[in-house]
Amino acid sequence: MFDVLAFLFEQYFSLENCPDRSTLAKQLTAAGFDEDEIDEALDWLNEFDELDTKAYALLDERGAALPRVLHPREEARLTPEGQSLFHYLSSSGALRTGQRELIIDRLMQSTAVNVDAEAVKRVALMVLWRQGDDLANLLIEELLFSGLDGTMH
Repeated sequence: MFDVLAFLFEQYFSLENCPDRSTLAKQLTAAGFDEDEIDEALDWLNEFDELDTKAYALLDERGAALPRVLHPREEARLTPEGQSLFHYLSSSGALRTGQRELIIDRLMQSTAVNVDAEAVKRVALMVLWRQGDDLANLLIEELLFSGLDGTMH
């Protein structure tokens, strides 16, 4: 699923250019993605679009972000590298508090048993892409396409 999401981001940097679900499914099939993976990714995007994000927006209105401690269930699903990247993004200023919580919620909605750093990057990209956050998109895109050479804290 995460590979499909990355492909969509690369192909449709702007939401205005993104075709309907049926057309997307055909294009993804032609690109070589598995039907189950396509359905899961498109369902994930559909669920995201139907989310009531008001609660997440309220977190942003409260001011400064508090450090994020992962719940034991979240910690069990995220690999150490995934946790490191999530904490890096959370503390770097690239994400608002509501975006951070939306990303972890979306990560936990995936069917992946182990959520690695690549999955964290791709979900962060998709959340920011769907919200139309261009500045944050650029920051996250740099992480996705440049690779991570340094150590994150």
